[in-house]
Amino acid sequence: MTPRYPWGGLAEPNLELPHDAVILGIPYDGGACWRGGSDEAPRRLREISATSPAVSEEGYMVEPGLLRLRDAGDVMPDGQGGAQSYFARVEKAAAQIFKMAAMAGRNSFLLSIGGDHSVSIPLVRGFAGGFPEGFGLISLDAHPDLFDTYDGSPLSNACPMRRALDGSRLKPEHLLILGTRSYNKVELDFMREKKIRFVPAREIDRSGADAIVSLARDRMTGIGNIYLSIDIDVADPSCAPGTGAPVAGGLS
Repeated sequence: MTPRYPWGGLAEPNLELPHDAVILGIPYDGGACWRGGSDEAPRRLREISATSPAVSEEGYMVEPGLLRLRDAGDVMPDGQGGAQSYFARVEKAAAQIFKMAAMAGRNSFLLSIGGDHSVSIPLVRGFAGGFPEGFGLISLDAHPDLFDTYDGSPLSNACPMRRALDGSRLKPEHLLILGTRSYNKVELDFMREKKIRFVPAREIDRSGADAIVSLARDRMTGIGNIYLSIDIDVADPSCAPGTGAPVAGGLS
């Protein structure tokens, strides 16, 4: 039987070799507000990718060498120290990958797989550390995730965009949230006060993808480094029923 490898056979574990993207798993769902299970995603996606050929819907075949992936494994929770300690290890791992790419002069990126959306907190911190001049952030999410705390925790999956704004490297005008359709008054008041641009899923349907791409380009004018965050609940539950916080009317 022919051996099957994750990521359509495109990945190699040696991070020293040239690569276009590094995959890092963050199997953590301790920040989930409602339904858990997202900690299984890195393992399951690797399993699924081993039986999924690297072919697009249009029939474009991604040959080895055209897209060079490196799988850095997972940052595993150790059950000690709580979320703060675990997030510090995730931030360190992400920062090291970004630093290696910068030192080698590579135009590569980190593709991280959660985990609930709270894992964006340390990942954004690791990303921001390499760009003292500032950065932009585009979030695709059914929720703004702008609570300062949720159920008493500042590290909940309802808080990552608020934590991203801590400090001065991400300015509110360089945060764009797409696909929203579930809000809290606290978040709406904060977005209006800070003039944070958000685009509901219904507006994306009406405007079309080209208009949203144009909006994103305008919003990120002059920004050289952009962090892209995708929460699976941005998709309609008919397409992603396993999400921890399904909201009807999403992207499809």
